[in-house]
Amino acid sequence: MAIHSRLNLRCLGSCILTFALNAIHSTRASRKCSTLLDALINSTKNTECKKDKGDHFLSKKGARYERFFVCAVIILLSFLSNKAYSDPEPSCSIGSSDETVEINYVIDGDTVILKDGRHVRLIGIDTPEIERDGRKSDEGAHIARSYLVSLLQGNKNILLKFDSQRLDRYKRTLAHLFLPNGQNIQAVLLANGLATPLTIPPNLNFLNCYLYHSNHAMASQQGLWRLKQYKPISSTKLDNNTRGYRVITGMVERIGESRSSIWINLTGNVALRIKREDLDHFRELELQDLEGKIIQARGWIYKNNNEFRIRIRHGSDIMLVR
Repeated sequence: MAIHSRLNLRCLGSCILTFALNAIHSTRASRKCSTLLDALINSTKNTECKKDKGDHFLSKKGARYERFFVCAVIILLSFLSNKAYSDPEPSCSIGSSDETVEINYVIDGDTVILKDGRHVRLIGIDTPEIERDGRKSDEGAHIARSYLVSLLQGNKNILLKFDSQRLDRYKRTLAHLFLPNGQNIQAVLLANGLATPLTIPPNLNFLNCYLYHSNHAMASQQGLWRLKQYKPISSTKLDNNTRGYRVITGMVERIGESRSSIWINLTGNVALRIKREDLDHFRELELQDLEGKIIQARGWIYKNNNEFRIRIRHGSDIMLVR
């Protein structure tokens, strides 16, 4: 919707400018219209206007009208430009909380344990994994955890806001977390580049907020986005060790279908999988029109039968490059 709105505003601005120039040119050429309204009408219709003596568009009085008209057009185009290209911050406010809790322990940057023993998984974000079962910590994992600890420190009461689902498949409580002052904790982690966006329908209440902060952090190379693993890579340059969260850029060779999924096949033996149950979240993307286009996709990459795959759950994880 945002892309379409920008295009429509640009088209509207161009039409207004063309309309204005045609009006001025038409009036200068014919001098048959005595008022600004007549000039506008005459620029779009092949009709003539009666000439009133002493009230020419190009007389002194008319010249003032012309200057006013041009200034008005410039101001209007400036407004349209600002409207089209401004990037207002979407709301991240909690409104009303669902529960007030105390945090007992921080496992990592996206999971905490409450005083009552419940494990809470922060909705909408993912942070690097802490070492476990002999596996080393991912780069950036301890920084994300330490930052979350510092945010929570000294704040006895933390606010929870639930979404469509209350539990995940591991029986962890799913929630958006807020400090007592109303600050959205997920948004803070994303804004500092300490987490990546994790969009899993139907829990989308703060999607625009989280995408806004993650996109700005990515654009300014904050935190994780400075690391090689998180920088965009061509779909033709993946090696056998490529795993984990990746941002992949490539050309769509073809769109395939199976009983359960839609497959977007990129050059370099990479397939993006969209399950049919998730298709409602791709309405703004014309999937069949992507063939031959360059796109960028983000998510967790894995290998299956010598093919790299990423499951995409929401249209916000695919961007049309050209």
